[in-house]
Amino acid sequence: MRNITVLVSFLSVLFITGCNESRVIPTPVEQTRPEFQSVVSPKDSAFAYDRTASLQMRFSEPMDVASFPGNFILYEDEARTISVSGVFSAQDNDVFFQPDNELLPGHEYFTFLRARVKDVNGNGIDKDTLLVAETEFITDGNYTANGLPEMAVCNGFEDIVAKVHLQNNRFKADTAAAIGGFGRQLEMVYTTDGARVIMSDYNSSGSKIYMYDAETWQQEKVFDSNPGGQPIKKSAEIVVSDTKAYIVNQSGKLISVLDLSSETITDVITLPGTPKGMAILPDYSGIYVGSATNGQVWVVNTSNNTVESTLTLENFTRSVRLAASADGNYVIAREFRGDKLAFIETASGTVANVLELGYEAKSGSNNDLAVLGDYVYVGASSGELSRIQISTQTLDNEITYINFQGMDVFGSGEFLAAVSKSNPPVLALLHPETLKILREIPLPGSAPWDVAVRPRP
Repeated sequence: MRNITVLVSFLSVLFITGCNESRVIPTPVEQTRPEFQSVVSPKDSAFAYDRTASLQMRFSEPMDVASFPGNFILYEDEARTISVSGVFSAQDNDVFFQPDNELLPGHEYFTFLRARVKDVNGNGIDKDTLLVAETEFITDGNYTANGLPEMAVCNGFEDIVAKVHLQNNRFKADTAAAIGGFGRQLEMVYTTDGARVIMSDYNSSGSKIYMYDAETWQQEKVFDSNPGGQPIKKSAEIVVSDTKAYIVNQSGKLISVLDLSSETITDVITLPGTPKGMAILPDYSGIYVGSATNGQVWVVNTSNNTVESTLTLENFTRSVRLAASADGNYVIAREFRGDKLAFIETASGTVANVLELGYEAKSGSNNDLAVLGDYVYVGASSGELSRIQISTQTLDNEITYINFQGMDVFGSGEFLAAVSKSNPPVLALLHPETLKILREIPLPGSAPWDVAVRPRP
Protein backbone atom coordinates (compact mmCIF):
# COMPACT_ATOMS: atom_id res chain seq x y z
CA MET A 1 0.00 0.00 0.00
CA ARG A 2 2.84 2.33 0.86
CA ASN A 3 4.47 1.68 -2.55
CA ILE A 4 1.23 2.51 -4.35
CA THR A 5 0.96 5.83 -2.49
CA VAL A 6 4.51 6.83 -3.44
CA LEU A 7 3.91 5.95 -7.09
CA VAL A 8 0.73 8.01 -7.25
CA SER A 9 2.50 11.01 -5.71
CA PHE A 10 5.34 10.74 -8.19
CA LEU A 11 2.98 10.55 -11.17
CA SER A 12 1.07 13.58 -9.84
CA VAL A 13 4.23 15.64 -9.69
CA LEU A 14 5.14 14.66 -13.24
CA PHE A 15 1.68 15.63 -14.46
CA ILE A 16 1.69 19.00 -12.74
CA THR A 17 5.22 19.76 -13.95
CA GLY A 18 4.43 18.80 -17.51
CA CYS A 19 1.44 21.10 -17.60
CA ASN A 20 3.34 24.14 -16.25
CA GLU A 21 4.67 26.19 -19.23
CA SER A 22 7.12 28.06 -17.00
CA ARG A 23 8.96 24.87 -16.54
CA VAL A 24 9.61 24.51 -20.32
CA ILE A 25 13.26 25.18 -21.22
CA PRO A 26 13.23 28.51 -23.21
CA THR A 27 14.65 28.89 -26.70
CA PRO A 28 18.10 30.61 -26.35
CA VAL A 29 18.16 34.34 -27.30
CA GLU A 30 20.40 35.09 -30.34
CA GLN A 31 23.81 36.08 -28.98
CA THR A 32 25.73 37.14 -32.09
CA ARG A 33 27.41 40.50 -31.65
CA PRO A 34 26.35 43.13 -34.20
CA GLU A 35 28.92 44.69 -36.52
CA PHE A 36 29.13 48.34 -37.51
CA GLN A 37 29.35 48.54 -41.30
CA SER A 38 29.47 52.21 -42.32
CA VAL A 39 28.25 55.73 -41.96
CA VAL A 40 25.88 55.97 -44.91
CA SER A 41 25.55 59.74 -44.72
CA PRO A 42 27.29 62.03 -44.40
CA LYS A 43 30.47 60.32 -45.50
CA ASP A 44 33.60 61.29 -43.65
CA SER A 45 34.98 64.63 -44.90
CA ALA A 46 31.74 65.44 -46.71
CA PHE A 47 31.27 69.07 -47.71
CA ALA A 48 28.02 71.01 -48.10
CA TYR A 49 25.95 68.40 -46.27
CA ASP A 50 22.27 69.33 -45.95
CA ARG A 51 21.96 70.83 -42.47
CA THR A 52 18.32 69.72 -42.19
CA ALA A 53 19.01 66.07 -43.04
CA SER A 54 19.36 63.14 -40.65
CA LEU A 55 22.57 61.18 -40.14
CA GLN A 56 22.45 57.51 -41.13
CA MET A 57 24.49 54.53 -39.86
CA ARG A 58 24.38 50.92 -41.05
CA PHE A 59 24.90 47.74 -39.00
CA SER A 60 24.89 44.01 -39.71
CA GLU A 61 21.50 43.51 -38.00
CA PRO A 62 18.64 45.52 -36.48
CA MET A 63 19.70 47.69 -33.55
CA ASP A 64 18.03 48.88 -30.35
CA VAL A 65 17.72 52.67 -30.72
CA ALA A 66 17.31 52.99 -26.94
CA SER A 67 21.02 52.12 -26.60
CA PHE A 68 22.23 54.98 -28.81
CA PRO A 69 21.74 58.11 -26.66
CA GLY A 70 25.09 58.84 -25.03
CA ASN A 71 26.85 56.31 -27.26
CA PHE A 72 26.42 58.14 -30.55
CA ILE A 73 27.18 61.83 -30.19
CA LEU A 74 27.22 64.67 -32.71
CA TYR A 75 29.56 67.47 -31.60
CA GLU A 76 29.63 71.11 -32.70
CA ASP A 77 33.30 71.45 -31.79
CA GLU A 78 36.43 69.39 -32.24
CA ALA A 79 37.14 69.54 -28.49
CA ARG A 80 33.88 67.61 -27.93
CA THR A 81 32.39 69.98 -25.41
CA ILE A 82 29.15 70.93 -27.22
CA SER A 83 26.81 68.13 -28.29
CA VAL A 84 23.74 68.30 -30.52
CA SER A 85 20.42 66.97 -29.21
CA GLY A 86 18.22 64.85 -31.43
CA VAL A 87 16.03 61.79 -31.91
CA PHE A 88 17.07 58.25 -32.94
CA SER A 89 15.03 55.94 -35.14
CA ALA A 90 15.65 52.64 -36.95
CA GLN A 91 14.69 50.98 -40.20
CA ASP A 92 15.94 47.49 -41.01
CA ASN A 93 19.68 47.53 -40.21
CA ASP A 94 19.99 51.31 -40.32
CA VAL A 95 19.87 53.78 -37.44
CA PHE A 96 19.06 57.46 -38.03
CA PHE A 97 19.84 60.50 -35.92
CA GLN A 98 17.70 63.56 -36.59
CA PRO A 99 18.94 66.74 -34.85
CA ASP A 100 16.26 68.67 -32.99
CA ASN A 101 17.26 71.89 -34.74
CA GLU A 102 18.76 72.82 -38.10
CA LEU A 103 22.56 72.59 -37.98
CA LEU A 104 24.72 75.69 -38.28
CA PRO A 105 25.52 76.80 -41.84
CA GLY A 106 29.03 76.26 -43.18
CA HIS A 107 30.07 74.61 -39.92
CA GLU A 108 32.36 71.68 -39.16
CA TYR A 109 30.77 68.85 -37.12
CA PHE A 110 32.19 65.68 -35.56
CA THR A 111 30.53 62.32 -34.80
CA PHE A 112 31.54 59.76 -32.18
CA LEU A 113 30.15 56.17 -32.01
CA ARG A 114 30.87 53.90 -29.01
CA ALA A 115 30.70 50.10 -29.01
CA ARG A 116 28.12 50.13 -26.22
CA VAL A 117 25.26 50.32 -28.70
CA LYS A 118 23.25 47.11 -28.78
CA ASP A 119 21.19 45.05 -31.18
CA VAL A 120 17.52 44.25 -30.53
CA ASN A 121 18.59 41.16 -28.58
CA GLY A 122 20.77 43.15 -26.20
CA ASN A 123 24.14 42.20 -27.69
CA GLY A 124 26.80 44.89 -27.84
CA ILE A 125 29.59 45.35 -30.38
CA ASP A 126 32.98 43.77 -29.62
CA LYS A 127 33.44 44.18 -25.86
CA ASP A 128 37.14 44.97 -26.27
CA THR A 129 36.42 47.99 -28.47
CA LEU A 130 35.31 51.33 -27.07
CA LEU A 131 35.39 53.57 -30.15
CA VAL A 132 33.76 52.23 -33.28
CA ALA A 133 33.88 55.20 -35.64
CA GLU A 134 34.58 58.92 -35.83
CA THR A 135 33.67 61.17 -38.75
CA GLU A 136 33.82 64.85 -39.66
CA PHE A 137 31.73 66.84 -42.11
CA ILE A 138 30.89 70.42 -43.08
CA THR A 139 27.32 71.59 -43.56
CA ASP A 140 25.98 73.58 -46.44
CA GLY A 141 25.83 77.35 -46.05
CA ASN A 142 25.26 80.63 -47.83
CA TYR A 143 27.75 79.53 -50.47
CA THR A 144 25.31 76.89 -51.71
CA ALA A 145 22.40 79.27 -52.33
CA ASN A 146 23.10 79.41 -56.07
CA GLY A 147 25.27 76.35 -56.27
CA LEU A 148 28.69 75.82 -54.73
CA PRO A 149 31.25 78.11 -56.36
CA GLU A 150 33.88 76.47 -58.47
CA MET A 151 37.50 77.34 -57.92
CA ALA A 152 40.22 77.50 -60.54
CA VAL A 153 43.96 77.20 -59.97
CA CYS A 154 46.48 78.27 -62.60
CA ASN A 155 49.99 76.92 -62.81
CA GLY A 156 53.19 78.96 -62.77
CA PHE A 157 55.15 76.80 -65.20
CA GLU A 158 52.85 74.16 -66.73
CA ASP A 159 50.17 74.95 -69.28
CA ILE A 160 47.20 73.60 -67.33
CA VAL A 161 44.37 75.02 -65.26
CA ALA A 162 42.75 72.97 -62.51
CA LYS A 163 39.02 73.26 -61.86
CA VAL A 164 38.10 72.40 -58.28
CA HIS A 165 34.48 71.35 -57.83
CA LEU A 166 32.22 69.25 -55.65
CA GLN A 167 31.35 65.69 -56.67
CA ASN A 168 29.18 63.53 -54.39
CA ASN A 169 29.86 65.93 -51.51
CA ARG A 170 33.62 65.56 -51.94
CA PHE A 171 36.02 68.02 -53.55
CA LYS A 172 37.78 67.00 -56.73
CA ALA A 173 40.35 68.81 -58.86
CA ASP A 174 40.29 68.12 -62.60
CA THR A 175 42.37 69.57 -65.39
CA ALA A 176 39.96 72.09 -66.88
CA ALA A 177 42.03 72.96 -69.90
CA ALA A 178 45.41 72.50 -71.49
CA ILE A 179 46.27 76.02 -72.53
CA GLY A 180 49.45 75.93 -74.55
CA GLY A 181 51.39 79.00 -75.55
CA PHE A 182 52.02 80.52 -72.15
CA GLY A 183 55.44 81.52 -70.95
CA ARG A 184 54.12 81.46 -67.41
CA GLN A 185 50.56 81.71 -66.17
CA LEU A 186 50.95 84.39 -63.59
CA GLU A 187 47.53 85.70 -62.64
CA MET A 188 43.91 84.74 -63.15
CA VAL A 189 40.59 86.37 -62.29
CA TYR A 190 36.92 85.75 -62.99
CA THR A 191 34.74 88.54 -64.32
CA THR A 192 32.25 89.81 -61.73
CA ASP A 193 29.41 87.81 -63.34
CA GLY A 194 31.47 84.60 -63.25
CA ALA A 195 31.04 84.03 -66.99
CA ARG A 196 34.65 84.49 -68.13
CA VAL A 197 38.20 84.03 -66.90
CA ILE A 198 41.02 86.43 -67.77
CA MET A 199 44.63 85.26 -67.53
CA SER A 200 47.93 87.04 -68.02
CA ASP A 201 51.07 85.64 -69.61
CA TYR A 202 54.40 86.38 -67.99
CA ASN A 203 56.32 85.76 -71.19
CA SER A 204 59.84 86.99 -71.93
CA SER A 205 59.24 87.12 -75.69
CA GLY A 206 56.00 89.11 -75.76
CA SER A 207 52.98 89.03 -73.48
CA LYS A 208 49.38 88.18 -74.28
CA ILE A 209 46.11 88.43 -72.40
CA TYR A 210 43.82 85.40 -72.65
CA MET A 211 40.07 85.13 -72.14
CA TYR A 212 38.25 81.84 -71.47
CA ASP A 213 34.64 80.77 -71.12
CA ALA A 214 34.35 79.91 -67.40
CA GLU A 215 31.91 77.07 -68.03
CA THR A 216 33.58 75.24 -70.90
CA TRP A 217 37.14 76.58 -70.58
CA GLN A 218 37.24 77.15 -74.30
CA GLN A 219 39.53 79.99 -75.31
CA GLU A 220 37.46 82.95 -76.49
CA LYS A 221 40.07 85.51 -77.38
CA VAL A 222 43.74 86.49 -77.17
CA PHE A 223 44.78 90.14 -76.82
CA ASP A 224 48.00 92.03 -77.30
CA SER A 225 48.69 93.94 -74.10
CA ASN A 226 49.85 96.93 -76.19
CA PRO A 227 47.77 96.88 -79.40
CA GLY A 228 49.35 98.81 -82.23
CA GLY A 229 52.53 99.35 -80.23
CA GLN A 230 55.78 97.54 -79.67
CA PRO A 231 55.34 94.00 -78.25
CA ILE A 232 56.09 94.03 -74.55
CA LYS A 233 56.43 91.36 -71.90
CA LYS A 234 55.61 90.42 -68.34
CA SER A 235 51.84 90.86 -68.04
CA ALA A 236 51.01 90.29 -64.42
CA GLU A 237 48.40 91.49 -61.91
CA ILE A 238 44.74 91.71 -62.99
CA VAL A 239 41.77 93.48 -61.37
CA VAL A 240 38.22 93.77 -62.71
CA SER A 241 35.22 96.04 -62.43
CA ASP A 242 31.79 95.09 -63.70
CA THR A 243 32.65 96.43 -67.18
CA LYS A 244 36.44 96.39 -67.51
CA ALA A 245 39.60 94.47 -66.71
CA TYR A 246 42.91 96.13 -65.91
CA ILE A 247 46.13 94.21 -66.56
CA VAL A 248 49.57 95.28 -65.38
CA ASN A 249 52.44 95.00 -67.83
CA GLN A 250 55.77 95.38 -66.07
CA SER A 251 58.20 95.81 -68.92
CA GLY A 252 55.90 98.23 -70.75
CA LYS A 253 55.28 100.36 -67.63
CA LEU A 254 51.60 100.41 -68.43
CA ILE A 255 48.16 99.03 -67.63
CA SER A 256 46.03 97.56 -70.42
CA VAL A 257 42.32 98.42 -70.17
CA LEU A 258 40.12 95.63 -71.52
CA ASP A 259 36.48 96.50 -72.24
CA LEU A 260 34.48 93.39 -71.41
CA SER A 261 31.44 94.19 -73.54
CA SER A 262 33.34 94.79 -76.79
CA GLU A 263 36.19 92.43 -75.82
CA THR A 264 38.81 94.88 -77.00
CA ILE A 265 41.72 96.77 -75.44
CA THR A 266 40.29 100.29 -75.38
CA ASP A 267 43.06 102.15 -73.56
CA VAL A 268 46.60 101.90 -72.25
CA ILE A 269 47.46 103.73 -69.03
CA THR A 270 51.09 104.87 -68.99
CA LEU A 271 52.77 104.80 -65.59
CA PRO A 272 55.80 106.79 -64.37
CA GLY A 273 57.62 103.60 -63.37
CA THR A 274 57.55 99.80 -63.48
CA PRO A 275 54.33 98.45 -61.90
CA LYS A 276 54.03 95.42 -59.63
CA GLY A 277 50.99 94.87 -57.37
CA MET A 278 47.56 96.41 -58.00
CA ALA A 279 44.25 96.88 -56.16
CA ILE A 280 40.88 98.28 -57.26
CA LEU A 281 38.52 100.11 -54.90
CA PRO A 282 35.15 98.44 -54.21
CA ASP A 283 33.28 101.19 -56.09
CA TYR A 284 35.73 100.82 -59.04
CA SER A 285 36.55 104.54 -58.89
CA GLY A 286 40.29 104.11 -58.52
CA ILE A 287 43.21 101.73 -58.89
CA TYR A 288 46.28 101.68 -56.66
CA VAL A 289 49.43 100.43 -58.36
CA GLY A 290 52.64 99.57 -56.49
CA SER A 291 56.10 100.15 -57.93
CA ALA A 292 58.37 97.19 -58.73
CA THR A 293 61.50 99.28 -58.04
CA ASN A 294 60.76 101.49 -55.01
CA GLY A 295 58.16 102.42 -52.40
CA GLN A 296 55.92 104.48 -54.66
CA VAL A 297 52.21 103.79 -55.13
CA TRP A 298 50.35 105.43 -58.03
CA VAL A 299 46.65 106.26 -57.77
CA VAL A 300 44.80 105.91 -61.09
CA ASN A 301 41.44 107.57 -61.66
CA THR A 302 39.36 105.07 -63.65
CA SER A 303 36.99 107.71 -65.01
CA ASN A 304 39.75 109.14 -67.23
CA ASN A 305 42.47 106.45 -66.87
CA THR A 306 45.13 108.86 -65.66
CA VAL A 307 47.55 108.84 -62.72
CA GLU A 308 46.17 111.48 -60.37
CA SER A 309 48.61 111.17 -57.45
CA THR A 310 51.70 109.40 -56.15
CA LEU A 311 52.22 108.12 -52.61
CA THR A 312 55.53 107.10 -51.08
CA LEU A 313 55.84 104.22 -48.62
CA GLU A 314 58.90 105.05 -46.56
CA ASN A 315 61.55 102.31 -46.25
CA PHE A 316 59.59 100.05 -48.61
CA THR A 317 61.70 98.16 -51.14
CA ARG A 318 58.70 97.77 -53.47
CA SER A 319 55.08 96.57 -53.34
CA VAL A 320 54.45 93.00 -54.41
CA ARG A 321 50.73 92.89 -53.59
CA LEU A 322 47.97 95.38 -52.85
CA ALA A 323 44.38 94.88 -51.71
CA ALA A 324 41.53 97.25 -50.88
CA SER A 325 39.45 96.93 -47.74
CA ALA A 326 35.80 95.99 -48.19
CA ASP A 327 34.67 99.50 -47.24
CA GLY A 328 37.27 101.20 -49.46
CA ASN A 329 38.78 103.14 -46.55
CA TYR A 330 42.17 101.46 -46.80
CA VAL A 331 44.51 99.98 -49.36
CA ILE A 332 46.93 97.45 -47.91
CA ALA A 333 50.38 97.05 -49.52
CA ARG A 334 52.74 94.09 -49.01
CA GLU A 335 56.46 94.79 -49.25
CA PHE A 336 58.45 92.69 -51.73
CA ARG A 337 61.60 91.11 -50.28
CA GLY A 338 60.70 92.67 -46.97
CA ASP A 339 58.42 91.99 -44.01
CA LYS A 340 56.29 95.14 -43.95
CA LEU A 341 52.57 95.67 -44.46
CA ALA A 342 51.40 99.28 -45.03
CA PHE A 343 47.87 100.61 -44.47
CA ILE A 344 47.06 103.55 -46.77
CA GLU A 345 44.07 105.74 -45.91
CA THR A 346 42.32 106.36 -49.22
CA ALA A 347 40.56 109.55 -48.05
CA SER A 348 43.71 111.34 -46.95
CA GLY A 349 46.24 109.57 -49.18
CA THR A 350 48.50 108.99 -46.17
CA VAL A 351 49.99 105.91 -44.54
CA ALA A 352 48.09 105.19 -41.34
CA ASN A 353 50.34 102.41 -40.06
CA VAL A 354 53.08 99.96 -41.02
CA LEU A 355 53.26 96.48 -39.50
CA GLU A 356 56.36 94.32 -39.45
CA LEU A 357 55.23 90.75 -40.01
CA GLY A 358 58.49 89.04 -39.20
CA TYR A 359 58.65 87.14 -42.48
CA GLU A 360 59.45 88.24 -46.01
CA ALA A 361 57.70 88.17 -49.34
CA LYS A 362 60.31 86.32 -51.31
CA SER A 363 61.30 86.52 -54.97
CA GLY A 364 59.66 84.04 -57.31
CA SER A 365 56.67 83.46 -55.05
CA ASN A 366 53.12 84.73 -55.01
CA ASN A 367 52.84 86.04 -51.43
CA ASP A 368 49.19 86.93 -51.93
CA LEU A 369 46.66 89.03 -50.02
CA ALA A 370 42.95 88.40 -49.57
CA VAL A 371 40.31 90.55 -47.86
CA LEU A 372 37.21 89.35 -46.03
CA GLY A 373 35.17 91.82 -44.01
CA ASP A 374 37.42 93.70 -41.61
CA TYR A 375 40.35 91.32 -42.09
CA VAL A 376 43.19 90.98 -44.53
CA TYR A 377 44.91 87.62 -44.96
CA VAL A 378 48.62 87.65 -45.79
CA GLY A 379 50.30 84.53 -47.15
CA ALA A 380 53.96 83.75 -47.72
CA SER A 381 55.94 81.05 -49.47
CA SER A 382 57.86 80.48 -46.23
CA GLY A 383 54.65 79.03 -44.79
CA GLU A 384 53.12 81.84 -42.73
CA LEU A 385 49.50 82.89 -43.04
CA SER A 386 48.43 85.90 -40.98
CA ARG A 387 44.97 87.29 -40.26
CA ILE A 388 45.14 91.03 -39.55
CA GLN A 389 42.27 93.28 -38.50
CA ILE A 390 42.16 96.23 -40.87
CA SER A 391 40.36 98.76 -38.66
CA THR A 392 42.90 98.37 -35.84
CA GLN A 393 45.88 97.25 -37.98
CA THR A 394 46.71 94.51 -35.49
CA LEU A 395 47.63 90.85 -35.90
CA ASP A 396 44.65 88.69 -34.97
CA ASN A 397 45.80 85.14 -35.76
CA GLU A 398 48.64 83.36 -37.53
CA ILE A 399 49.61 79.83 -38.56
CA THR A 400 52.67 78.31 -40.18
CA TYR A 401 52.22 75.71 -42.89
CA ILE A 402 53.96 75.01 -46.20
CA ASN A 403 54.51 77.52 -48.97
CA PHE A 404 51.30 79.54 -49.31
CA GLN A 405 50.83 81.00 -52.79
CA GLY A 406 47.63 82.56 -54.20
CA MET A 407 44.55 83.15 -52.06
CA ASP A 408 40.89 84.01 -52.55
CA VAL A 409 37.75 83.97 -50.39
CA PHE A 410 34.26 82.58 -50.87
CA GLY A 411 31.96 85.49 -51.61
CA SER A 412 29.67 84.32 -48.80
CA GLY A 413 32.58 84.54 -46.37
CA GLU A 414 32.61 81.02 -44.91
CA PHE A 415 35.96 79.87 -46.29
CA LEU A 416 39.40 81.05 -47.35
CA ALA A 417 41.04 79.22 -50.27
CA ALA A 418 44.84 79.13 -50.41
CA VAL A 419 47.18 77.35 -52.81
CA SER A 420 50.00 75.53 -51.07
CA LYS A 421 53.01 74.52 -53.11
CA SER A 422 53.60 71.45 -50.98
CA ASN A 423 54.54 68.01 -52.25
CA PRO A 424 52.11 67.11 -53.67
CA PRO A 425 50.57 70.58 -54.13
CA VAL A 426 47.13 71.17 -52.62
CA LEU A 427 44.39 73.73 -52.47
CA ALA A 428 43.67 74.28 -48.77
CA LEU A 429 40.28 75.46 -47.52
CA LEU A 430 40.63 77.25 -44.21
CA HIS A 431 38.27 78.54 -41.57
CA PRO A 432 38.64 82.33 -41.90
CA GLU A 433 38.64 82.94 -38.14
CA THR A 434 40.64 80.07 -36.66
CA LEU A 435 42.75 79.50 -39.83
CA LYS A 436 42.23 75.78 -39.30
CA ILE A 437 42.78 73.84 -42.51
CA LEU A 438 39.46 72.11 -43.18
CA ARG A 439 40.23 70.43 -46.48
CA GLU A 440 43.32 69.70 -48.58
CA ILE A 441 42.47 69.05 -52.23
CA PRO A 442 45.31 67.54 -54.33
CA LEU A 443 46.08 69.54 -57.47
CA PRO A 444 47.42 68.43 -60.85
CA GLY A 445 50.81 69.73 -61.92
CA SER A 446 53.73 70.73 -59.74
CA ALA A 447 53.70 74.54 -59.63
CA PRO A 448 50.25 75.95 -58.67
CA TRP A 449 50.28 79.72 -58.51
CA ASP A 450 46.98 81.54 -58.18
CA VAL A 451 43.45 80.54 -57.12
CA ALA A 452 40.19 82.28 -58.01
CA VAL A 453 36.71 81.54 -56.67
CA ARG A 454 34.07 81.80 -59.36
CA PRO A 455 31.35 84.36 -58.47
CA ARG A 456 27.75 83.27 -58.63
CA PRO A 457 25.19 85.74 -60.01
